[in-house]
Amino acid sequence: MRVGDIIAPQSSAVEPEVFQSGLIDGMTRALLRQSAPPCLLRAPTGSGKTFVISRVLENISLERLTLWLWFVPFVNLVQQTEDALAANCVGLTPVMLSRGRNQEPQAGMVLLSTAQGVARAVDRRANYNADGDDDKRTLAAFVARARAGGLNIGLVVDEAHIGLDKTTEFGQFAHWLTPDFLIMATATPRDARLLEFLQQSGHSAFESFAASRDEVVNARLNKRYIEAVVYDLRQSAQSVTDLKRTVLRQAWKRSQRIKRHLQEAGVALTPLLLVQVANGDKSVEEAEQDLIHLCGVHPGAIGKHSSDAPDPVLMAAIANDASKEVLIFKQSAGTGFDAPRAFVLASTKSVNDSDFAMQFVGRVMRVARAVREAWPKPHAIPDEFNTAHVYLADAEAQRGFEAAVQATSGVKSQLEGQTEKLEARKMASGALVYTNRPNSQPPLMYDAPLPDGTERKEAASPVIPHDDRQPSLFDALPETGWDGADVLDEMAPVPPSATPRARRAMPASREELLELLAEKNIRAYPRRMTGLRNLPTLLKRERQPEMDDMSAVSETAATRLAISGELKRTAVRAALNRLKEKEVHTELTQGQRSEEDVQVITDRAAMAREAVAILRSLPGVEDEDVRLIVGVLARRMRESVDEAFEDIEADDRPSEAELNRHARDAAHWVIRREADTLAELMQSLVAEFTALEDAEPLPDMMLFPTALSLAASRKNIYGVLPPSDDDLAAIEGVLLLEEREWLADRVLPGVSSGGEAGTRLGRFDGASKLNGEERDFARALDHADFVEWWHRNPDRKPYAVKLVRGEHRNYFYPDFVVCLSHVPGDEPMTRLVETKENVKDAARKARRVPKVYGKVLFLTKDRSRLRVINDDGSLGLTVDWSDLTPVREWLGNTRPLVGGNPAEATTWLPARAGMSGFQVDQQ
Repeated sequence: MRVGDIIAPQSSAVEPEVFQSGLIDGMTRALLRQSAPPCLLRAPTGSGKTFVISRVLENISLERLTLWLWFVPFVNLVQQTEDALAANCVGLTPVMLSRGRNQEPQAGMVLLSTAQGVARAVDRRANYNADGDDDKRTLAAFVARARAGGLNIGLVVDEAHIGLDKTTEFGQFAHWLTPDFLIMATATPRDARLLEFLQQSGHSAFESFAASRDEVVNARLNKRYIEAVVYDLRQSAQSVTDLKRTVLRQAWKRSQRIKRHLQEAGVALTPLLLVQVANGDKSVEEAEQDLIHLCGVHPGAIGKHSSDAPDPVLMAAIANDASKEVLIFKQSAGTGFDAPRAFVLASTKSVNDSDFAMQFVGRVMRVARAVREAWPKPHAIPDEFNTAHVYLADAEAQRGFEAAVQATSGVKSQLEGQTEKLEARKMASGALVYTNRPNSQPPLMYDAPLPDGTERKEAASPVIPHDDRQPSLFDALPETGWDGADVLDEMAPVPPSATPRARRAMPASREELLELLAEKNIRAYPRRMTGLRNLPTLLKRERQPEMDDMSAVSETAATRLAISGELKRTAVRAALNRLKEKEVHTELTQGQRSEEDVQVITDRAAMAREAVAILRSLPGVEDEDVRLIVGVLARRMRESVDEAFEDIEADDRPSEAELNRHARDAAHWVIRREADTLAELMQSLVAEFTALEDAEPLPDMMLFPTALSLAASRKNIYGVLPPSDDDLAAIEGVLLLEEREWLADRVLPGVSSGGEAGTRLGRFDGASKLNGEERDFARALDHADFVEWWHRNPDRKPYAVKLVRGEHRNYFYPDFVVCLSHVPGDEPMTRLVETKENVKDAARKARRVPKVYGKVLFLTKDRSRLRVINDDGSLGLTVDWSDLTPVREWLGNTRPLVGGNPAEATTWLPARAGMSGFQVDQQ
């Protein structure tokens, strides 16, 4: 032993607690058996696992000459372990593995290292004998030298729930080492990684020892209570509450309250607030800025761990620096360090895994020495200083912490040891997992091999097909394969190339067009030019308001929106982070629950996003309209915002820019809460600014396959009933692909029609089809004397009638355009009829009245009859298929006013001679 390896302990020796003595004695007896079992120590974080194991090692070394290898997951734990061994075990000599393997092996030597230091595949492949030179002994040579000197080899895996993250590689190292003694320690009650490690290291059973949480608490090594704090938000606040910042503020308040009470009690201890954030480049800095600006924490009082990789040395340094009152760390760095000053943990990231949760809560579970000394036994430690507080931004994360606490609380003391046997189980997916089951009978051997869980089958002999033919002496290859397929392929003959047909020239006249269509097996149904009164060549359609008009709509809506006094007050509270919600405190060990109302932080960005999304969903609203509406509402809210600061001195009031920002935030809240009212207001205003325009001319001819004859119609403008679904489905069976190319909407400029240059072709397709209900109504129109003509209005065609919807940015295409006389002898007027199955959709579409056509009639089928749909969605007049008189009366009562605003018409007026719906300019 070199002089440089002798260290002075930095901590004082401690006397074991009662439960620790029981564990030390039980593990010592088990390891001194003739067949020493692997021993697993389960105990909560802060219970003194390192101390217990060090005393066990010292006891074993007194009975049997043993050299120990002790592995931990983090570098700082190497130093902590070295100090603990030096302080509590005079019979042991701790030394770093990197130095110790160059020394002479001795009994009682404890070589310390991280598990990663030996868990390397490159070393394993070299049998741990490849990294030596004249000045450095390989690990294999050192172990061989120790065994040659009569020393037993002991292996300790501390914090095994962390260090065995790469269990297979470290397990193979342990298997190679074949230690005479194997000791493991964990704070996790059950861990699959441990079981996999044991299997990889060649063991089939082990002895488990455990300390219950109650024993650790009674020894004042852990706090008695664990309180989880979550937030129960009302529906209106759920999506716009910034729980991360709320948790930071509330956790800081709790930590400062504990600080004040410790000072009042005369305890010289500065609490440390732990802040766990998500992994990410800016998460630590964002939390730091929130603590500085929102909570008023001095930057010098904040310690940070910004790296994604754990740096326990840095974490421990910050945790022990009394000038630091906050330690911010990422989720990936939240294990492997001690923070006895910590009472409060603020978790802004969801932690649903119970193992991870146990590690995080373990950071605040220890009882500081200053607290134990201030209230020595038998005096009880006050509850406030005996409680770990965990503030959670994600309420769902409480499940992970509850599961961790319950699992830890469920561990029963096992000071004498319990045999647990490994079992290999094959899952349904085929994966092999290892489980442990208590067994009252210790095995004869703890390193018996485990079955691998695979079913072995005898190899099947290949089946060669039998061929009765006499083989030829001169055949090099069989004529056919075993499956009858030809072994040698023959090239298929290439068919002669077809001579391409010459493309036919485009038709130059109506006659040539009809001849061409006939050749393509397509029939043309011309629009009727005579016999129908007031049949136009094109129809009127509506267009959404232009930008200038829409700006007027937006400004008017924001000005007219009614804002109650209570809504104003709530909006201002939201803007100023003064909304109150329920803070729920749950004591996880006993399940006690309490609530209090606390102010929460509003997520301004989320509130703005929701408000903007609501405005953008309104028909016709663009980005400029969004800015206009928010601006008008913000000006209306500014007075209420100013009133909130009336009692504050002028010098302490927010700046003008900050007040305007608060007013915008309040406007966003108003938009969220009054979304439906604002939408209805916008609908009514859009109708006032809707413009009329001409649709494209109606097709001169409608096309459909000749083989699929369409039923004749007396009053349809093309003389037929549009096709059904069955008719459309049959098209591919009667027309070739090149023929179907002519079944399309197009304009032929060189073909004159009715004296006009160009012929417009349309096709009957899914946009103009008739279902059963619509077909029955069309036949009823054919038989109605007051109907002059009707037209099936297709969806989304450039020649179709489209209407602006007040509640939606999409247009509405009514099913039927009907020209009728409202009373006998009246000039026919064009009206719109829609057949609907969804009465709610009909009620929404009926909210506004088209300018030129008057109110749209909505009909729905009610059993065997037709019913008129009222504006509220209820069913009104009954209509008989054979008598459409109720339809005529309803349309007459809702006829658009002549020379007035048709949207406000509620009664009909007789039309003057020569005037129709297409001749009245409503713009």
